[in-house]
Amino acid sequence: MKAFLDKIPVLLSSRVSIFIFLFLFFYLFIFGIVGLILPHLAPSATMQLVLGNYTNVTSALGAAIAAGAATQVSSQTEKIHKRHDHLEKSLADLHTKIDKLSKIKESSHTNKDGQ
Repeated sequence: MKAFLDKIPVLLSSRVSIFIFLFLFFYLFIFGIVGLILPHLAPSATMQLVLGNYTNVTSALGAAIAAGAATQVSSQTEKIHKRHDHLEKSLADLHTKIDKLSKIKESSHTNKDGQ
């Protein structure tokens, strides 16, 4: 169920969904405004009812874009955190190796000086 819910924002922000929302916005809102000036171009009341009203279409478009952006930002942030953790671990390992090499070098110098 979680996998399905995780895919909803991706589907809502897909190009197909955005195209559908833009088409509905154009048909209902732009033709509606043009229909005020040129009544023969206005969409019928039945068609407006079937396809949705102006507020629903524009809010769906905004929600789809926001969901897609939030999903993308979230996944990118997660990747950045994983890379940061990996780099931090690598840096700690590198410091450990440098410390070991320094101790070996110091002990070899003290052994040479002591001989």
